[in-house]
Amino acid sequence: MGATPVDAESPNSSTPTEDPIPLASSATLLPPEDEGKPKPAHPRVRAVLEILLFSVLFYLASLALTLLYGVIPNLLVISALSVFLGSLVATAVVLRLYHPGRTLLSTGLHWNPRTQRNLFLGLALGAGFGVIVTAMPVLIGKASWQRSDTPFAIDALTMFMVVILFGAIGEEVLFRGLVFQRIEETFGPAASVAVTSVLFAWAHSANLSVTWVALVNTLLWGVVFGVARLRCRDLWLPIGMHAAWNWTLPLLGVELSGFTLDVVGIRLRSEDAFWAGGAYGPEAGIFCTLAMPVVLVILWRARQLRSV
Repeated sequence: MGATPVDAESPNSSTPTEDPIPLASSATLLPPEDEGKPKPAHPRVRAVLEILLFSVLFYLASLALTLLYGVIPNLLVISALSVFLGSLVATAVVLRLYHPGRTLLSTGLHWNPRTQRNLFLGLALGAGFGVIVTAMPVLIGKASWQRSDTPFAIDALTMFMVVILFGAIGEEVLFRGLVFQRIEETFGPAASVAVTSVLFAWAHSANLSVTWVALVNTLLWGVVFGVARLRCRDLWLPIGMHAAWNWTLPLLGVELSGFTLDVVGIRLRSEDAFWAGGAYGPEAGIFCTLAMPVVLVILWRARQLRSV
């Protein structure tokens, strides 16, 4: 048979061949619109930036609201409004900038049958322990109730109840709302409770007649509220505890965190600061310290608190 013509070059052919096309790098494979865009920040850096922005916004908003003191010369009212409105404004702005799909309700203010039950549980715990802590010095003979010079007035009582409620909601949104969530998501639940509890105590460090015992007890209250927040995943349990505690103490005639709120015509008199807390109120007394572990055990053993 005759030889078949060769259609391709043989391997030994000396004819030069073109170099293969180099593979594109990962950078050149990016869509043109992604080129030049900054990389997203590390989650922890982003969380810290959010918290710093929240702090600045809260400070500016609350500072602006304190200018109302000339119109409403009542330190408690101005403080409550500043915390309430300042925390809501700061939360709304940070959510808008960093989490546009979320609303204020997502920070723990959502409402359903379980959050309603958590609110009532919080009210019961706050009022119950408020009564116990206030009454114990009386039972052991270290304090006694007396009539005050201020008569009972229903309008003053109503104003007091409303202001205290707004103050409690504002403080819980401030310390156990978005900031608490971001610390928990990024650094863990222990860090969220520890950091917010320290901040909670620091925020009360300039109160009238404050003592080291009062600051320790306030820090412990911060731990209690933080654990309540973790257990139920909403703000209504700590709001209920906070509001009821703040209602109960003045209604029983004692100071609240250094504030004297004479709304019912009676005062609890005591010269023993160790047992009754002195001019700061029961939150600076030993019975408040002893109550905290009991509250924590109740919260830890309570069932079906989770609302989401």
